[in-house]
Amino acid sequence: MTSRSIESIDLKLQQLRNQRSQLLAKQCDKERKRSTRQAIIIGKWIMTKQAVLAAAIAQELERDQDRAAFGLPPKAEKTPRIPGNTHVDILLPLDDHPASPSTGVQNPE
Repeated sequence: MTSRSIESIDLKLQQLRNQRSQLLAKQCDKERKRSTRQAIIIGKWIMTKQAVLAAAIAQELERDQDRAAFGLPPKAEKTPRIPGNTHVDILLPLDDHPASPSTGVQNPE
């Protein structure tokens, strides 16, 4: 093979790669548009047919941008967050007979 034929094959190969990339990009764009359209249709159906469900969903939204999509104010934090502090839950036994300190076994009374 001559260097000209190798160059022409390399050029054709690059053209085919470019075409492949363009086709894949179109396919991804088409799929993204289809998925977005489905989401819009489902959302519209929920909003028009199931107002109670839409209100329940709005109550569960945490992110401010999601709440804004429903015309809701930002959700107030329930507890103030202080850097460096941690929250610890302690589970205590509910029985009236505490475990013996020496054995760790409950009284059988």
